[in-house]
Amino acid sequence: MLRWLGWGLSLALLVYMAWDLIWSDHGYLVYRREHAEVLRLQDKLATMQQRREKLAGEILRLRKDPKALEDLVHRELGYVYPDEYMLIVPPAKGESVQQDQRGTKK
Repeated sequence: MLRWLGWGLSLALLVYMAWDLIWSDHGYLVYRREHAEVLRLQDKLATMQQRREKLAGEILRLRKDPKALEDLVHRELGYVYPDEYMLIVPPAKGESVQQDQRGTKK
């Protein structure tokens, strides 16, 4: 009889340990969820690093090339030379004008 009690307690301990391994706050399911989050954040970091490198290249190009800076000023700020004319065409009826964060019209 004592032997069956030992086996029963061992089995109960084994079931408890298996439950704790899988469904506890530090178990396998939580590990899988957090691992997926880490992978998502690594992808986001790689994308942000690529964007950062692209912007750093753009900054260097604007610092070294006056023509590139002049083109940017014309495009983004709408500057014109004294001998140029700027035509502003109003949007068609029912068409809304959207502005992005820089204030340029889309």
